[in-house]
Amino acid sequence: MNFLRKTTFVVCVLTVSQLFTQILTVSNGASISVENTASINLGGLTLAPSNTFVISGTKAVSITNTPVGAGSEDNTSINRVYDATTALSGFTGTIIFAYEESELNGIAESDLTLETQSADGVWSSHPANVDATNNTLSYVFADTLEFMRITASSLNANLTVEEMAANDFVKVYPNPTTDKLIIVSKSLQKSILYNVNGQKVLESNRNELTVSELPIGVYFLHTTNAQNQLITFKVIKK
Repeated sequence: MNFLRKTTFVVCVLTVSQLFTQILTVSNGASISVENTASINLGGLTLAPSNTFVISGTKAVSITNTPVGAGSEDNTSINRVYDATTALSGFTGTIIFAYEESELNGIAESDLTLETQSADGVWSSHPANVDATNNTLSYVFADTLEFMRITASSLNANLTVEEMAANDFVKVYPNPTTDKLIIVSKSLQKSILYNVNGQKVLESNRNELTVSELPIGVYFLHTTNAQNQLITFKVIKK
């Protein structure tokens, strides 16, 4: 790992049991550069970039055991959430998210998916690989990622869907569905539907997708608007 230091910064790597703690501080004018042959571990959150990743500006990252959402598995994350004071952006590569079984909040390990929140408050779901032996989720981000928060939730949760409705940029219904998905957007450019293995199963530039012939299960709908903004919905096909 290659550090570029202009002023003092602190990187603190903690065990996964230490929660509600600041784990990274970068002071104004300082920067951290992580080469593509290295990685950085932030209290159980490992960033292994495919291209040099620079963390700069005034930033602090904390870890808390307060889940996103409330009430039940249908609307909550696990009890491990990473929060940044300002967005980390420009990342491509692999993120490995470590957890403890005591943090699962009633969610089955086999149902876990990675969740990231952008600076504008939009949650996106990523069908991560689950390693139940080592208690980790991993996902390769081929496209540039920006995130303020990162956590894990159930494949069957509606955490992302609720954030989309609140954002009011684009809405998808009915969800769950058996036949069609209707996409409401003022400037929809393209919609791509992926299965939980990250394989593209449908693509369209129309406001309707026919899913009747798809197997029952969980899918991820990526919608892009005229400003090239991406929003992801978790969709359940019955």
